[in-house]
Amino acid sequence: MKTRFSANSKLAAILWRRDGNHIKRGIHMRSRASLKSHPLHPMLVAFPIGLLVTSFLFDLIARWRELPSLAAAAWYCVIAGLVGAVMAAVPGLVDLFSVVPANSSARSRGYQHGILNALVMVAFIADAAYRGTPEVMPDNTSLILSAIGVVLIGTSGWLGATLIYRNQIAVDRLYANAVGFRRIALADWNRPVCKASELSEGQLLLTEIQGARVAIGRCSQGIVAFNDHCTHKGGPLSDGALIGCTVQCPWHGSQFDVTTGRVVAGPAEERVVTYDVVTRGDDVFVYPKRGEEKKGDPSREAA
Repeated sequence: MKTRFSANSKLAAILWRRDGNHIKRGIHMRSRASLKSHPLHPMLVAFPIGLLVTSFLFDLIARWRELPSLAAAAWYCVIAGLVGAVMAAVPGLVDLFSVVPANSSARSRGYQHGILNALVMVAFIADAAYRGTPEVMPDNTSLILSAIGVVLIGTSGWLGATLIYRNQIAVDRLYANAVGFRRIALADWNRPVCKASELSEGQLLLTEIQGARVAIGRCSQGIVAFNDHCTHKGGPLSDGALIGCTVQCPWHGSQFDVTTGRVVAGPAEERVVTYDVVTRGDDVFVYPKRGEEKKGDPSREAA
């Protein structure tokens, strides 16, 4: 079966996945928890952020002006904000474990983001429990708990924005008239990863073979295969751009020669692992080179 590609696919990663006899379609790094391609997590986080920060502001004003009604509104904002936080956490966890590459700086940053969000909830739960009812005016302890929560929200939000704007997590790169893409997982190294006729120069695809993430592409020297993890911070090279025989990581711009794995431009300092490519008829097979671990996934987490 031949797959059609758009002419603009130099900047798009072609992803394949096969589970038994079922083929699943998807875009690499695209949110799995989405509504008509719109990620749910960024939409839902606006509610807990707005409600919890507003509760802190209401408490400050209520304490300053002695307004019990405003203090009650702040208490209810905390409860509603905590409910919203739980709702936002579910799609966030789905994307963390299904989209963010393992053993990467983004995965580590995602863990930090999640832990801070959990601490936000702890701070505001403690605040609501300490006051007990909306009729209780906030005191210094209550305001300190809320202030800690707001600071944690800001820090967590900064990490969340970094995940999107730097690591490009949940970014949908579909362009006008683009076709569907697929991603393949193979049980062993003796199965073809694709058809040679399906790859045009500059196109990339991702396959998982016995746990190893391997990027496949065609450059001026033919079809090449290399480890999907950038050796700098673990960015997905299959989601980058292949120009000539050089691939650029979408996260920090490291460039690698895909025929040898050598670093063309930093910040990466270590070469990326390359694989042997064998074409039999129109079928493309990928094998680890001698001395390379089959499951090797050299990547480096953020310090």
